[in-house]
Amino acid sequence: MSKEPTSGKPRSPFVRAVSLAVLVSLAPTLVGAPAFAQGTAQDDALTKRARARFQEGVEAFDKGQWENARLSFMEAYALKKHPAVLLNLAQSCVRAGHPGEAARYFSQFLREATQATPAQRADAEKGLAEARAKGGRVEVTAPSGTEILVAGPSGDVRLGTTPLAEPLDVDAGTTTLKGRAPDGTMETVTVTVAAGQKTSVKLGPQASAAPTPVPVPAPVPPKTDPPKAESPAEPPKAEPPAEPPPVEPPHDKKPGLFSPPKTMVPVFVGAGVGVLGLAGTIVFAAAKGSAQSSADQVTAEIRDAAAKRGVSTQGICTNPPADFKKACSALTENNDAVDTNATLANVSVVVMVVGFVGAGAWYLFSPKRDAAPTAGNVFRLRNDAQLVPMVTPQGGGLVLTQPF
Repeated sequence: MSKEPTSGKPRSPFVRAVSLAVLVSLAPTLVGAPAFAQGTAQDDALTKRARARFQEGVEAFDKGQWENARLSFMEAYALKKHPAVLLNLAQSCVRAGHPGEAARYFSQFLREATQATPAQRADAEKGLAEARAKGGRVEVTAPSGTEILVAGPSGDVRLGTTPLAEPLDVDAGTTTLKGRAPDGTMETVTVTVAAGQKTSVKLGPQASAAPTPVPVPAPVPPKTDPPKAESPAEPPKAEPPAEPPPVEPPHDKKPGLFSPPKTMVPVFVGAGVGVLGLAGTIVFAAAKGSAQSSADQVTAEIRDAAAKRGVSTQGICTNPPADFKKACSALTENNDAVDTNATLANVSVVVMVVGFVGAGAWYLFSPKRDAAPTAGNVFRLRNDAQLVPMVTPQGGGLVLTQPF
């Protein structure tokens, strides 16, 4: 494993975790553990600050506060150079109106995040295409070793040193570029580029040097030559193909009536209540029907018995004779069951309607989720660190793996 750096520079979480695991496993034989522990404590404090700024950026992004999210992610990345922070910073820059800056961060992520998943790389590539559609590109020609900077509100930002691998990504409109030659001389140039287009600029001596004059010989009297036949006219040269029109940057889709709400919990609760109401309606309606059938059967039996005895059935169960007490008691119980089940069935219908209507109303009319960002969502912090064994050609030990 690589040795723990002894300078005061911040260490990456991976290097710190590996060194910590090795220190734990080899503590009896190591010297200078207090100094290492002090460095680790400093790194932990730095990580906490970075995580705090990162979480602030996520919260601002969720609220649509793009510039606040951009500044928070920028501070977090200055503290900890983590790929997730870099990608979130690029996403925020697109929405905050800094497409050139966003394109540079997306490109950096695609170059440096070698362990990114295919989905993450696809998300970054999509974001890069969106940023370049909203911004412009400048191809810079300058002597080798010239440092290229772009002027910004908070100062100059270094973009690279010539020769550059690809054109620079800048915001659409007017941009001020600076070139610092190896001898320290500075040259400033202003370029204008439309959204989705590319232009070029030259810096250095070749951009301003006047052409060397060529000596002109003394004029010689022209010779009189016999007239020659006129040569056929040359065909007109074909005009160069016109540049493609600017590409209209893609727009985020606005949520519509049928877009999912910010939270689906009330929808699930309402649907569950509606299902319970539906089940209750079915069960109690069936129970009411069964009780009604039993009551009708007992009523028929009482009528038959009264007819055989020549007794009127009018009010017979109000003060029933001894022979009719059992039947009248059963009739009363069945009638009570009919009334009870009818009431419960009606209540279940109301519950069912309230549940389903409430769920549907919440889904349609509650606050909607923000439009899905065209270039993807931001990464969230996870607390799934775990200690795993690791073996390398230089040694072995335990590694504390964590996303940030």
